[in-house]
Amino acid sequence: MTAAWASDLFRRVAVPRLPGSVAVAAVEQLVTEQLQGFGYEVHREPFETATNRLRGVAAAGVGLGWCALALFPLLVLPIHGLTATLGGVAALALAAVVAAWIARGGGWSVDTVVTANNVVACRGTSIRLWLVAHSDSKAQRLSLRGRVFAFAALGIGAGGMLACLGLRVIAPLPIGVVTPWIGLTLIGAVGMAGPPLVGGSSGAVDNASGMIAALAAAEGLRERTDVGVLITGAEEFGMEGARVWVAGTRRAGVFINFDGIDHVGSINIMVHARRHNAEVDSGPTLPQLLRALQEHVSAIGPPVRRSRLPLGIFVDGSVLAAGGMDGITLSRGDWSTLGVVHTARDTPERTSHESAVAVGKAVARAAAGLLS
Repeated sequence: MTAAWASDLFRRVAVPRLPGSVAVAAVEQLVTEQLQGFGYEVHREPFETATNRLRGVAAAGVGLGWCALALFPLLVLPIHGLTATLGGVAALALAAVVAAWIARGGGWSVDTVVTANNVVACRGTSIRLWLVAHSDSKAQRLSLRGRVFAFAALGIGAGGMLACLGLRVIAPLPIGVVTPWIGLTLIGAVGMAGPPLVGGSSGAVDNASGMIAALAAAEGLRERTDVGVLITGAEEFGMEGARVWVAGTRRAGVFINFDGIDHVGSINIMVHARRHNAEVDSGPTLPQLLRALQEHVSAIGPPVRRSRLPLGIFVDGSVLAAGGMDGITLSRGDWSTLGVVHTARDTPERTSHESAVAVGKAVARAAAGLLS
């Protein structure tokens, strides 16, 4: 299992590829042909999507920013305490409701609906393990690292404003008490607001690398009939492909989601436990999967750590777990990686496909022993 195909394919799939674009359709075709070459039966599951969830996040930033400006006089001026508190809470609630409405497709500017695809491959019908990666890329005004900081500032600031509103019932608050929370909220709001998409990104780390890792694992498991491959579409629009997939027929088995395999930093193992009491299936248990991956992934060299998703970062694994599946997301990187993801700097020249191949091969070895 040399994965001689990986170098050329990595550069061919690491191109700007928004959901619904000609570019992402070409990438899906390349992935399909590679999986067929491994002996898998492949089909596409089309669905319609738009950027509603991205616009909802931007609307939340705008709304909370205006709320921060409106709350400052309510918190410090000698207005009736209960009136000031209720007015502030109502403003925050209105911002949340409007953002949720836009995320669900409301608003004055309706997005153009595009067709995206989930690419599904298998050699049998009783799947015990799914290898998952998303096919699309996007660029935003802030890198993923910047959005983590903006999300944290917005959350901390909004929490502080709510606490101030609770105290405001008693008496007006000193400016020095109020200003830090207003300031943090405004900083986060400026970061989160704005157009959801800006320019293009080749998405080499996010997530051409994940596709290569999934394909390397699929190659190593090509003789098995209990392994499936799921390449989701429109992950960058809010995990839309994963949402559509779990909304269909109950999917058995566990999953390994590959999302962002850089050539630097630690290999991160993030566990996703199913969020409701789904029926027990024949797949490996989550602890078994975790132990097998830790053993085999540790053997390839880079440090391996069990971690949590940073605030403000979401992956397909979270949606699959909410849909009743156990699984793990694998990534590799450090803060410098987050500084290029979702920007034009996420290019194939900056990173290497070799780390993704190594991770995929390690997963194949772990799965082969686990499923035997």
